[in-house]
Amino acid sequence: MSREMDETAEEEPNAGGLSGNALGAVFMLFSALGFTAYTVLSKTLTEEVHPVFLAFWRAFFACLLSVPVILRAGLHKMRTRHPGLLLMRSLFGTLGFTLAIVALSADFNLTFSQFNAISFSRSLFVTVLAAIFLREVVGLHRWGAVVIGFFGVLIMVVPGVFMFWAPVAPGAGFHLDTGTICAILSAFFLAFAIVLVKTLSAELSAVALLTYANVLSSILLLPFAIYFWSWPSMETWGWIFVMAGVGFVAQFCYISAVSIGDASFLSPLDYLRLPMATAADLIIVGMLPGMNVWIGAGIIIVSAVYITWRDRKKKAQKVTVLQKRA
Repeated sequence: MSREMDETAEEEPNAGGLSGNALGAVFMLFSALGFTAYTVLSKTLTEEVHPVFLAFWRAFFACLLSVPVILRAGLHKMRTRHPGLLLMRSLFGTLGFTLAIVALSADFNLTFSQFNAISFSRSLFVTVLAAIFLREVVGLHRWGAVVIGFFGVLIMVVPGVFMFWAPVAPGAGFHLDTGTICAILSAFFLAFAIVLVKTLSAELSAVALLTYANVLSSILLLPFAIYFWSWPSMETWGWIFVMAGVGFVAQFCYISAVSIGDASFLSPLDYLRLPMATAADLIIVGMLPGMNVWIGAGIIIVSAVYITWRDRKKKAQKVTVLQKRA
């Protein structure tokens, strides 16, 4: 049945004349643009305010934006039988996006392209965590892709270990800066949140999950925001609101894309964030990523796309078997 729905999304145009995949690709493009703008604003704003303070207002302003959406959908959409899982998902999600802002902050030297390349490892973490906690069956092919993908992460974050480039000084290649560690932890915690969403999405809509995430993140971050409180200018407040709005729209576009299109077709389009981030580095910082970033990111992207393709193929085989039995 799901295969038939996917094929329908691919073949039948919607009211505007675009197929599900075509419209999903448009949403994915805007999502990539939105996330790129969001990361640029985050890094710029941390020059004036603490990253945790910024993370709180990002969640709070996004919460204000999501309330009208959920009211229009109906409060009954917020009912859940798994409050514990919902709180855990929000905790991991909060840690994920907060550490992302910390990693990108002006206190560290992590570039936009490096951060985005590391963030692609989320799909690798999702595969591992789904196998452990959701008891998903992961075959030899996908495990191999995960191992190769993490090899790509290692190439990016530990320069000098392989022959692609040389360290600045003996032993320098084994140094991991705090920004890189925060980026890796961010990918891990966001992957954990995605795994929990797989369970919660059975009873909650994407809009309800987004609303819960923003509300609970605001509550969880409030004590830390008070501790790191500062008094930015009115202009900075305006940019903080813009950052939250851009992040909310990017999330909404991503959710809309995957809800109307085929995930195996749309997922590779998310990697457009890397050339966009590279352009941001060139325009704002005036530099391009090193060879290690390109090689490592290429390995991660190929591994992640292969994992998505294998997962899609496996689901299609299951549907075919069930149809034959029926």
